Amino acid sequence: MKDMKQSTMYRIFIGLCLLTGAFTSKLKAQSDMDSTMTVAPIDADRPDQSEGATPLAKGYFQMENGFSIEDIKPGFVYTYPSTLWKVGVSESFELRVLTEYINITHEGLPDNDGLLPIKVGFKSKLFKQNGLIPNAAVLGYLSLPGIASEQFQTTYFAPSMRLAFRNDINDMFSVSYNVGAEWNGEDARPNFLYTFSLGANVWHGLGAYIEVYGDVPQQQEDNFEHRE
Repeated sequence: MKDMKQSTMYRIFIGLCLLTGAFTSKLKAQSDMDSTMTVAPIDADRPDQSEGATPLAKGYFQMENGFSIEDIKPGFVYTYPSTLWKVGVSESFELRVLTEYINITHEGLPDNDGLLPIKVGFKSKLFKQNGLIPNAAVLGYLSLPGIASEQFQTTYFAPSMRLAFRNDINDMFSVSYNVGAEWNGEDARPNFLYTFSLGANVWHGLGAYIEVYGDVPQQQEDNFEHRE
């Protein structure tokens, strides 16, 4: 059996709007110019790797921006920006599009940069928290092989699915966790993924979190990656 390799990922996210990387606006037009627009509390899927369990409210548009740095030794992968576009279709369903532009640097090789395949997807509410039963949602993406820079285009459509859960412990602490699978667009073998995040409301909307996440290959000869 081959040794499983481990890698470390360092991620830095710069956001818009209260450090969450989210921008929200109401799509519905107001016939009465004197009326005021009410905006629902922002529930962003950034900056952690755990997807939230609450879809965007009906009629709202939200954009979340960030960038990441991954140490691939010897070299780095820079993602700038990574943008998630979301629109609430109903109170329990949202549509989403993910766009990512990356730059890969490697010692002794020229830089490689471009747009990754665009992903289109959805988030659908399953059930609300009731005691120990968590908030839950199902998410799905489909990566479009031809809508990308030439060097990053894939041979096939690449789906991904995950279940997202969240338990609010009290007004200060919550835990979020995901399980799922994703494909790379080149073969039929999925990678199974997991995340676990403990979040805290530190002070007046300022939050902090600690998280572990990674993926487990279907076959042992593939690399196992666990990060935190």
